[in-house]
Amino acid sequence: MLRLVKSHYHFRRVVPVAIRDVVGKRELWFSLHTAERFTAKGRASYLYGQTSILFQRALFMTPAEVAQLLKEQAEAYEAILLAERKEAELARAEHLLQRLQDHTRSKNQIDKMVSAYEELSKILDLHAIRVSLRENMLQERIDDLKSIISEIARPTAQPLPPALPEEKPETRPKGIRKAKLPISTVVTKHLEGKKVSSHTIKNAKKTLQLFISCFGDMDVRDINGSTVGDFRDALLSLPTVHGRGRKGLSIQEEIDRVLSEELETIAPKTVKNHFSRISPAWADLVRREVVSRNPWQGWDFDTTQKVIRRAWTEQELTTLITTRWERTAISERTFRGMVTMALYTGMRLGEIANLRNEDIIEKDGILCFVIGPHDDGWKPKTPAGIRVVPVHSELMRFGIMDYMKKGEKYLFSELRGSDVRSRGQTFANEFSKHKTSLGLPLAVTFHGFRHTVSTRLRNVRADIREVWIDALLGHEASHKSMGTLNYLSGIDTENLHKVVENIRYPIEIFTI
Repeated sequence: MLRLVKSHYHFRRVVPVAIRDVVGKRELWFSLHTAERFTAKGRASYLYGQTSILFQRALFMTPAEVAQLLKEQAEAYEAILLAERKEAELARAEHLLQRLQDHTRSKNQIDKMVSAYEELSKILDLHAIRVSLRENMLQERIDDLKSIISEIARPTAQPLPPALPEEKPETRPKGIRKAKLPISTVVTKHLEGKKVSSHTIKNAKKTLQLFISCFGDMDVRDINGSTVGDFRDALLSLPTVHGRGRKGLSIQEEIDRVLSEELETIAPKTVKNHFSRISPAWADLVRREVVSRNPWQGWDFDTTQKVIRRAWTEQELTTLITTRWERTAISERTFRGMVTMALYTGMRLGEIANLRNEDIIEKDGILCFVIGPHDDGWKPKTPAGIRVVPVHSELMRFGIMDYMKKGEKYLFSELRGSDVRSRGQTFANEFSKHKTSLGLPLAVTFHGFRHTVSTRLRNVRADIREVWIDALLGHEASHKSMGTLNYLSGIDTENLHKVVENIRYPIEIFTI
């Protein structure tokens, strides 16, 4: 009993007064700290206090009241344990929910990082392809320079034989090499040694001047079939009015006039005459064993063809697209937009330059470019040029619709025209200068993109009819008949869209 009294005395010192008054009011009130939850120590304190109260009150209570008090204390304790279990379960649930949310956030972040990594890998792979292509081009140029330097450094004169004792050794000035044989000297000397009319001499000098304008006064020993072939392509691309009306234009500028002004080109028969004026001089060189063969002979001149059909090679396209645009009169954005349009539609330069925002419409559920006459007098080159061209999916991926500006009339609003200058003239001049700076052949022009598209479509192994290709490009039908002409006017937009989507290129070089 003494131990109980001591314990009760200790409880009164430790437990707050509010707990000791609980039994008197028959309520459960705990003010150990309202913000704290019950812990094992709290429960022990509660049991200790209740036991003390029990012994204190039991002396004055009947057995029934003692039993009732014990029951109430047991129920209160069970309630405390139940509340603690619920709080523990709630805390665990909140912890698991927090972990689930953290896991979800981490997974989303990881998914974003994986997606970004894949996109970066694609970009790096594409960049590696471009770098490899440029390295190959640079290596080829380095190899060419090495061969040229080796050729220059190689002595051309044979060493002199040892002099006989009784003769004085022959002396030769240092640094003397084989004399140059410029084409101007060779052709002029050949004409002087022949009995020809002044008209023939005049025409031959005209041809000679054309060649020098293209390639310079080359040594005849350096002129091969490749050089002569490029000259042939350049002549076939010149306008028939070359040399008349506009003085001081270069060969490249004259070729570009064909595109911007839609001029007729020199006939193959005229080019054949140019070749026949130079070839006899080479025949003399072959007989004298100055050169091994005559590169001006053996060429085929189709007299029925008026316009050269020169498509771009894949290497030439790669060089054009991957090289930085450094012209100032036209922005790089317009340059890339015009080139991409040409490569995925086959449209002419004038048609692209004069394409208005209102000419982009939806026809039969397919977005299309409509090419037709304008109120200001512009019209397609031929009646067959009035047509509908579905928009290629690659053009949409490129972002061609971003070129449509509010308040502007034309798709390529940067281009300007006047009464004496077409909308595409400035672009044609800048494109020509850019192309020339890259060392691309003279005959490879913007119009060549049209031939590139035509060539690729006619080599596609698919169910594409010839008349569909003609309708897309604005050509007259390959074989004319009443049925063909009527059929061309009724080709479904879906069939034209099928033709357009078959324009593909092996290297993804249009995402710059």
